[in-house]
Amino acid sequence: MVIGVLAGIAAIVLSVVMETAGFLALFIPAALALGGGAFILRGARRSRMHIDSTGFTWAGFLGQQQSVRWDALHRIAPPTSGDRRLVAPALLRDGTTVPVRALWEPPTLPSALTVGPNHAEVYGTLVTAHQRWLTARR
Repeated sequence: MVIGVLAGIAAIVLSVVMETAGFLALFIPAALALGGGAFILRGARRSRMHIDSTGFTWAGFLGQQQSVRWDALHRIAPPTSGDRRLVAPALLRDGTTVPVRALWEPPTLPSALTVGPNHAEVYGTLVTAHQRWLTARR
């Protein structure tokens, strides 16, 4: 976004100093940079996972926010191979499975290029939070 603002300022200054309107064409890449920066900022601000006493909620860079309540959750299964973004499948008491996917993972991440992603920390956090809820419920 900063590049877009700087390109817009440069277009105005160059047009005034050089006394030609040709530099106003820099507003096109400036607008593209501002739009791209706003898109990335929006996605980064909404990507999150929240664990509380009622369950857990997550939202990725794109897509809808999803949530699972502890009282509807039967267990959190270990991730299966094949889906690199799958953190864990949440098995619900009604028999359905909700895939908990990683919030964001760049394709050029070194672990993605070699052995694959490691979601063990997030998986362990979810299992621990569910175990605490089960313990407090008894």
